[in-house]
Parts: sequence; structure tokens; C-alpha cells
Amino acid sequence: MNWKFLFLLLFTPFFSNAQGEANNWYFGQNAGITFNTSPPSVLTDGQLNTNEGCSSISDVNGNLLFYTDGRTVWNRNHQIMSNADYFGGNGLLGDPSSTSSGLIVPHPTNSDLYFIFTVDEPHHENAAAYPQQGPATSNGEYSDLQPGNGVPQDDDGFNNGLNYSVVDMSLNNGLGNILSTEKNIHLVTYDPNDSEEIKYQCSEKITAVKGSDCTSIWVLTHFINKFYAFKIDNTGVNTTPVISEVGPTIPISAYRRAAIGYMKVSPNGKKLIIAHNTKTYNQEGTSDVENGGVYLNNFDDNTGIVSNNIPLVENVNAYGVEFSMETKKAYATVTQGNNAKLYQWNLESNNIPNSITEITSISGFNQLNNATALQLGPDGKIYHSSIGNPKLNVINNPELDGNQVNYVTSVVDGAIPLNNREAAFGLPPFIQSIFSSRINIINDTEEIVTKLSVCGSEDVDLDYENIPGASYTWKKNDVVLSNTTSSLTVQAPSLGNSPIIETYSLSVDLNDGSCPLIGNAEITFNPFPTAEDATLTQCAVQSSPNSSIFNLTNANQSITDGDFSDGSLKVTYFPSQNEAEQNINNIQNPTNYSNISNPEQLVAKIENIETGCISYSELTISVSESSLQPLTLTSCATNDDSFAIFDLTEAEIILQQTNANFTLTFYLTQNNALTETEALTNVTNFENSSPSEQTIYARVENSGLCEGIIPVNLKVLPAVPIGKDQAITYCLENLPAPIQLSSGIPEEEKNNYTYLWQPSEKTTESIQTSEITTHTVTVTNIENGCSTIRTIKIIPSSKADFSVVNDNFQTNNTVQIIVSNESKGDYEFSIDNQFSNYQDTPIFENIASGTHTIYVKDKNGCGITTKKIVILGIRKFFTPNNDGFNDYWNIIGKESQDISSIKISIYNRFGKLLSSFNGNSRGWDGTYNGKELPSDDYWYLIERKGEKNIKGNFTLKR
Repeated sequence: MNWKFLFLLLFTPFFSNAQGEANNWYFGQNAGITFNTSPPSVLTDGQLNTNEGCSSISDVNGNLLFYTDGRTVWNRNHQIMSNADYFGGNGLLGDPSSTSSGLIVPHPTNSDLYFIFTVDEPHHENAAAYPQQGPATSNGEYSDLQPGNGVPQDDDGFNNGLNYSVVDMSLNNGLGNILSTEKNIHLVTYDPNDSEEIKYQCSEKITAVKGSDCTSIWVLTHFINKFYAFKIDNTGVNTTPVISEVGPTIPISAYRRAAIGYMKVSPNGKKLIIAHNTKTYNQEGTSDVENGGVYLNNFDDNTGIVSNNIPLVENVNAYGVEFSMETKKAYATVTQGNNAKLYQWNLESNNIPNSITEITSISGFNQLNNATALQLGPDGKIYHSSIGNPKLNVINNPELDGNQVNYVTSVVDGAIPLNNREAAFGLPPFIQSIFSSRINIINDTEEIVTKLSVCGSEDVDLDYENIPGASYTWKKNDVVLSNTTSSLTVQAPSLGNSPIIETYSLSVDLNDGSCPLIGNAEITFNPFPTAEDATLTQCAVQSSPNSSIFNLTNANQSITDGDFSDGSLKVTYFPSQNEAEQNINNIQNPTNYSNISNPEQLVAKIENIETGCISYSELTISVSESSLQPLTLTSCATNDDSFAIFDLTEAEIILQQTNANFTLTFYLTQNNALTETEALTNVTNFENSSPSEQTIYARVENSGLCEGIIPVNLKVLPAVPIGKDQAITYCLENLPAPIQLSSGIPEEEKNNYTYLWQPSEKTTESIQTSEITTHTVTVTNIENGCSTIRTIKIIPSSKADFSVVNDNFQTNNTVQIIVSNESKGDYEFSIDNQFSNYQDTPIFENIASGTHTIYVKDKNGCGITTKKIVILGIRKFFTPNNDGFNDYWNIIGKESQDISSIKISIYNRFGKLLSSFNGNSRGWDGTYNGKELPSDDYWYLIERKGEKNIKGNFTLKR
């Protein structure tokens, strides 16, 4: 059984004008909002970072096309268009520091073409350098900007005035690019014969509105005291403007500060409002002189003429201006007394200037330091930029009087949050007439819906009210349909696995001279998600053959025919179809569901997360009783703490003797086995976590179907009580006497085990050997077969055979002991003390002359080797008084060795030879020619063959 359920009209509210071009805004420090939701939601993908000027454009259905700061253009993928990269050297001629650096206008008849009108910032330091590149400062920096700013970061050094470029959306695979042949085309908005006007060329103001013929567009800018209106029709831009000279005059000497401020034409094309920041160049302190103003004019959308200037407020710094959608009210932001204010005027009043009202926020007007941009939105609300804040203020009901407008400056009250992106001075301007003449052809609500998502192959009805005398023109994908009535039935296309998008539009011509009403609908026909009936079989819980625990999500892939893994579907389970359709009583824990009956029917609700389309299918769950019996695996303990390593695949081998198709998956708990969660992965090397015995669970499957959940009892066999590994020293002097090696098994248990020694291959509990090597004994429990290996390493050692190298005739003698390579022990060394003061190093320093005994001891206990040495030295004095002590002067240590080869000569202080003898002689008795010499210092010369002679002195004492 299989069900599918249709949301006939799945509405996502897209509040838009009939054309949708103003649905996406990018502005400030990477800030953005989209009107493709209600209320508008934040956009965080923008690459634009601007203080003021910006512009963006979307298609008729509100899909972003591109946006710009007047210098660089980004496509809908937020990539820079290759022919509009300012820092790449081929940008446009606007300036992000211009109030309205850019304005995007669609071509009236060619849907691929768009005009980008750019307005530069007319900088006085560029004008001072004209016709050369500015700024006209000695350090190449702009004096009114932060130090380090200059060309090209902040300005290209020229006052470029008004220019336009053409974007062709058919280029770059539909992402668009600037046409090289129609780029930065200059439009004259000044007197080219005036030497001062040509230096500045234009103010920072630009606006656009549809012409009275409903197909052409007027683009307007302002300079000094003139309005310049350029007409765009099916032939493109008419470069000859309609010029209207209207006051007040903004002196060119006050530029650039006087060039600042917005200008807007009303959506109905009949009024024009303009803000002049100031009329004075020099600032008062850090602020502009408050002598600017806001002015209202008439506009003729047939001829392009501006007339009838009316001052609304003067002696202020004026910046942002806007009309309500129905042109009932006008608004402006100004700075007055160094406080920012928001003003409203009633355009239906007999005395419009006197209708001025200061608008305050419902939470108290946010006193800002600067006036900022106002911009009408597609939803009919007016949005107010808030410098340095991550939000946009909102005038919710701009057609109402005074503070009935519900002006909010707090996000809590309804201001639009920007997700930590900050607004600045500017907001993107649009063709003002796109905010009027909009109708809803999808439903009869006041809110304009232009996008519709439906599920399945159901027809969709589009309609508008039947107005007597009106003409109706329907288009599908820009192709005119034969239907001329006020309604249209859209037949659903044949759907595969992918959605199909169709666009429809209705033009209602009232035949009264007004522009047609336009309605748009972008319909997305979405396929239902795949929904297949499925069966989920689970093994029974041992204590209850008809109940078990199910992981229902294991059926997701089968129910969606494998589509679930791509993340676009959501599957929810319900007890019944009725509950699924009402979306009540869904199964809260589908991964751990206990069945109520056996079998049991459940309903799966499959929802496409992106489209909202829903299908239903039936899931049958059943419990199969198992005849499998528990298994027991044993393993020998790895040590004496009752833990062992188990190869769980032995259980699978046992069961496969019954059925070769059985496969086993192991889990710590029965519940995990039932829900197939947290399966064990180390199945061939599993160590029990409970001492001596532990039960785990095996899920047995037969060709993918669960056959049963069985306990697997893991029992640890006791460890063999063998002795620890050992190292034994064997003194080589004892060869060939044997030593005895033992397994370490207690005497009373020896008969319970078998033994195998290596390398001797003896099978007794202990052996005698003189084989110096590593011996192992494998001890096996006769009853359970558990074996343990004991290793006994015989380490050879011996007494040391060594030689000694020492100094002679030194004040501080060194003795070095050299052990022969044949000695196998580990030795320590001592001098003149057999029982203590041993050291590991074989070198002794600062040893006195004379006879010494060297002791070398084997640390392994194989004995001590001794050796006497003599260090020859010099006596420092002697006393020849025949008392038997020190009666002769000679070499110390001569008694222990033959040093007859040494010749010794004695001299007095004058160098006279007194005696000469060899090393073995008795020595000098302190006489010369039989006469005793007096107490004094005497000198010796010791001559050794092949060695350096030794000289020194000693003392004769009497």
C-alpha cells in the first residue's frame, strides 16, 4: 500500500513589486537583506563594503542578478565581473563615497541588457588639479580624509560626473559582464564651455522613474540649479537630456559638501524631492554649515521637465529623502542643531510645507549624529539606515499621518537585524515606479506573492479581478499566450525526479491612459518524494518471543528507495495514517521503538525538506522467534588478574557449522544488538571488561534477515601459576659446573602440567645446564590446555682482566684502568680500598705518587681482581742526619721497579753539578766531595730515554 499527499499551493510569501527587481539589497559593511521572505531577512554573502553609494538588481521573480558600489560589479555568485574590477584596473567611474554612486536600470525591451548609471563624487581637490589627476595636494592625499588615503583607494583622482555602462546577462554563462564597447559612456550634465562647471560636472544625485508611455524610463540627476533628464527607450539611452533650470542655486564653490544628498521621483512619476546638504564649502568645526534644505518639485513623466520648486525645510543639513508608495507622504532625514531628525510631509495637504511633522520612534527617536538614507521597499515600508549599527530602522505604515506610521528603531520592536553586518550612510536606489502598479495573481491577499511552490502534477489557477473594459495579456516564460481573460489555469508539466520552474506574467491594461498593472508568478512544480512500503523484521527478545526493540530508521533507505542519504528528506513515523496527516503523536524515539503487536503496521511520513512536499508509505514491523542457543567462548588469562583476549569470530565459526549463511555482529548489550547501535569493532582481539566472566550479545543474520539475538558467554580460564621471567648470572670461572633452572610451578601442583624447555627440549619441571643462552619453558595445564611461557636468560660474566695506564712525576697524577675485551662482566672500580668507594668510571685523578692497589669488581658477583701499581714521584725534601729516615734524596717508588735507565743529576743554585746517579741507586746523601752541604734548595734533572726531561727543585734540611 502506498499513499501520497499533496500541498496544493505551498506558499512561501515573496513580497515584491510586479517586477521583483528590488527584492535584494546590498549596502554598508557587507550588509544585505532580501524581501524574498516576510519580514525581510538578512543576507550575509555580500562582498560590497561601502560608506554610501550602492545599487543592486534582481530579475522579475526576485532572484539576484548583480550589484555594485559604482566602481566594481559583483554577479549573483558574488564574483567580480571581469570587465568591472576597479582595483583590477578596469572599473566603472562611480565612487562609493558618492551619495548615489550607481543606479541600475533594465533595458525597456531587451531582457538581457541592463544600464548601470554611475555618479562620481565631485571632489574639490580633483577639480583643483583639472585636467590633471588629483588630488591637488603636495603629499598626494585628500586633506578631508584619513591620513594615508588617496589614489586609487579612495578616488581615481578625477571628477567623472555621470556615465553609464551596459551589462549583458547573456555573457559568462548567464552571470553577465560589462560590454567593452558600451562602458563608461559619458553624459554631459554641465556647461562644457564653463571652465568651472567642467571641473565638477555633476552632483551626487540620481534617480529614475518610468515614463508616461509605460515603456520608457527617465534617469535624472542635478547640478547647481539644473535638472538633467535622460530618456531610455527601445533604442537605448538618449544622450541629449531634457534640462530644467529650477532653484535654489547650489553654488559650485560649495562643492563637494554641497553635492551631497539624495533625490527621488515619486512612484507615480509626478513629484520629485531633493535634499541639499549645505550651500557652504567651509565647515563650522567638524560639521557642515546647516544652510541646506529639502525641496519638492513637480515632474512631468511625459516631457521630463522638473518645475515648481517648493522649499519644505531649510537651514538644515539634508540627506535622505523618500516618497510613500502611494505618493501620499514625503519623508526626509536632516541634521538640525547637530541632531538627526526624521520629517514627514502630507502631499495631499493644501499647504505641504506647513504639514511638516517630526517622526519619533515608538521607543524614542534614536538621536544620531548624521542624517542617513531612506529607501522605499517592495513591501511598501520605508527603511532607514543606522550608521554603525547592525540593523535597519523601519517606517511600517508610511501612508499614515505623523506618528501613526509606527517608526521603529529597535530590533525588539521590528527593526531589521543584519546579523552583525553594519549599515552606513547609504541604501540602494531603484527605479521608483517599480514600487507601484503591482498586483497579486497567485491569491487574493493584500500581500504580493510572486513565487509559488506546488507538489505533484496538480493544475494551478492564476487570476486577477475582472475589470470592465480592461485588456488582459498572459505570458509564459516571456511568450504571449492566447488567453485574454482575467484568469489562467496552468497545467502541470510531466514531472520526473527534478522540479520544473515556469514563469507567468499578467499585464492588465485599464485602457484609461495609465500604465498597465503587472503581476508575476514563478511556479515551481516539485515531485513527491519517493515513498515505498517496507518491512522491518527484528529478532525477539529472549524473555518475550513476540516483542522486541526496533531501530525504525533502518527502514529509511528502503522507504525512500535509497534517496534518504542525500540529506534532502525527513522521515517521521506514526502509529496511523490519520495521525501522520495531522502530524500528531509521532514516534519520539524511532531508534529504540518497542512494538505493541506482532506484526504491527506503522506509517512513514516522508517530507522533502526543501520543497515541503510530503508522501506516505506503510512500514510493517514483525518479530521473528529464534531457536538459537547461547554460546560460550573460553580464553586463557593473559596474567593472574582474570582478563583474557577473545577471538569472537570463533562464535561465528561455531554457528556456521549449522548454517553457512549465518553472519554475526557483536554488541555489549542486548538493546544495542536489537537496535544495531555501537557494534563492537575489535572482534578478533576483544578483551573482557568484567573479571573472569562476561556476557556480550551476537546479532545473528541469515542473508540480511535477523535470525536471533544470542548471549555469548566469555569465560576466562585461570592463568598458569608460573614463575616470573628471570635473568641469572653465570661466572665463567665456574665452567663447566651446571646450574639448575626451574619453571616456578608450586611443588604441590607440578603434576598438573607438562613442560617443554628450549633449546634443550627437555620435558622435566626443572633442568640443569651450563649452556649460556636464553632458555624458555612452556608450561601447559593438562586439564584446560592453557599455556604460559617462562623465560630464563643466563648472562655470562667473569672476573676482570685489565691493565693500568698511569702518569709519573705529575703533581696530580691520573690512573686509567683498561679492561680487556675478553672480560664479560659488568665492572666497577676502586683504588686502595677493596671494600668501598667503588665507581663506574675506570679513571682516577689526583692520585699521589707511590705504590697503590687497583680493585676491579664484577657487579654480577663473579669476584674481584687486584693489581699493584707504582707512580713515580719527586721528593720535596730530605734530611740527611743519619737517623734512618729520609737520609737520601731519590725518586719515590724506585723500589718497585727497575729504573736504572733513568739518569738523575743534582745541581746547586748556581748550576754546579753536585752528583749524578741512575734511578736504582741509593740516591744523593747531601755531600759534595765528602763534605756536607748546608740546608738550601737544590735542583734536579731527570733524563729518560725517549721521553721529555724533567726539571725541578727540592730542599735539603739539616
